[in-house]
Amino acid sequence: MIVSMLQKNGINAVGLSGIDGKIIQAERKKKLIVMNEKGRKMVIDGGYTGKIREINTSLIQVILDQGYVPVISPIATSEESDFLNVDGDRAAAYVAGKMQSDKILFLTNVDGLLMDEKLVTKLSLDEAKAMLPKIGFGMEKKILAATEAIEMGVKQALVASGQRENPISRAIANDNCTVISK
Repeated sequence: MIVSMLQKNGINAVGLSGIDGKIIQAERKKKLIVMNEKGRKMVIDGGYTGKIREINTSLIQVILDQGYVPVISPIATSEESDFLNVDGDRAAAYVAGKMQSDKILFLTNVDGLLMDEKLVTKLSLDEAKAMLPKIGFGMEKKILAATEAIEMGVKQALVASGQRENPISRAIANDNCTVISK
């Protein structure tokens, strides 16, 4: 769907999964911590979830050099060639970080990080990391991924609403979104 939408807007995109050419390589998680229905943390088997270890930047660069925009789904491969599910926001962070991108954009259903129902428009890396324990579950993953991307060399992480008109250009212009930078 994303590739089709990009193509309709004149952007020559190609859809890939993280297993294609070992774009995303991960290690299988042994255990996961989840919340049960009573709000208590439980440890369960990691199943087919993974922690990202490596990104095949050379293949991504070849695709970019040929004029294509890669759209990569967050399925990784393990050393044993198992398919592993990895967090999409963190996969994007690793790709952006390893590719030394200037910016990474996380689109969501709200304008950005909301604290006390107010939009936080600017954060330093240290401020974002300090706020992590206070952030709700869905947004916590995006802010964590943003901090990881910046720690890997991305200059700016943006969290913005994908439900506004022209969401990408608005976010790049820092219009009504959260901007995290070093």
